[in-house]
Amino acid sequence: MPSLLFHTAEDLLGDALIKLPSILALKRARPDVHLVWSAGRGGSVYANVLRPLIEGVIDEIHPQTGLGTRWSQVVRPFWPRHFDVIIASERRLLPTLALRRLAHDTFIAPMGNFRFSTHKPGGGFVQEPLHKQIQTLFELAVGTPLNPARELPVPPQYTRLAQELLPAGPCYVGLAPGAGGKDKCWPLANFVDVACAQLDAGRVPVFFLGPAEREWLEPLRAAVPAALFPESDPRAELRGPLLAIALAARLSLALANDSGAGHLLAAGGKPLVALFGRTNPTKFAPPYGQRIVIRAVELGMMTVEEIPVAHVQHVMENAFG
Repeated sequence: MPSLLFHTAEDLLGDALIKLPSILALKRARPDVHLVWSAGRGGSVYANVLRPLIEGVIDEIHPQTGLGTRWSQVVRPFWPRHFDVIIASERRLLPTLALRRLAHDTFIAPMGNFRFSTHKPGGGFVQEPLHKQIQTLFELAVGTPLNPARELPVPPQYTRLAQELLPAGPCYVGLAPGAGGKDKCWPLANFVDVACAQLDAGRVPVFFLGPAEREWLEPLRAAVPAALFPESDPRAELRGPLLAIALAARLSLALANDSGAGHLLAAGGKPLVALFGRTNPTKFAPPYGQRIVIRAVELGMMTVEEIPVAHVQHVMENAFG
């Protein structure tokens, strides 16, 4: 069985969701591959909250290995094992050289325009979104075209719970007001205005709040009493990202900041309106469903908080057709 080592710095939730379709496609195309996953400087959500999605797909997971973090690894190999293929996905010199030092037959590395790589892609790799880059790296590694699916294999218990929390009938609109940094957050009051507008249109607003946004739960309930908060429902005995993805699949449309929550809602496969300030929305575009980007700089504004509520509501109404 051929062995393939994929090395990355770490797997945060948004990045991991972006990579996942290509990983699943690789295993479908080449089930004989023994896939080894290494995160050098940080952890990997594949080892915990997303583990049910990669059972039987990633054969070994090694988070926080330290591989690619010390120059001594360029002299003395980090692992005394042989890999048929190594993918050094980081574009930094140290991890590339440390991984190249491991015993291997084929080496794929984008650092320095694939200078150290056994195989190289055609032009335009750097300009492609991350999900396409990951697909290309795997295709170079195994020599097989991949066809990533746009639907994740969410375990059925999460799907059943999502159906109970958001039963068929109403038109649900997801709202994810959080983000990793305040500079990426559209004002919470604006999300309240959008929620009220959706109620006026006969739709049901559904809020998604991450662990850092729990303090918003009661103020939002007070501001929009008819809104739903399914992740906080007493019936939600299952929680976490997999429930969020299953719930997102029940939506008709979602609105989110540039955030991990936005990637979770996108993974549900339904249209997503995504709010950006000055950051480039292309690189980390989700490989799921339809994404409609509203970017502040394209409206002549400097920050995401300046995006007018009326413009967002107009875009959302157009998305409903």
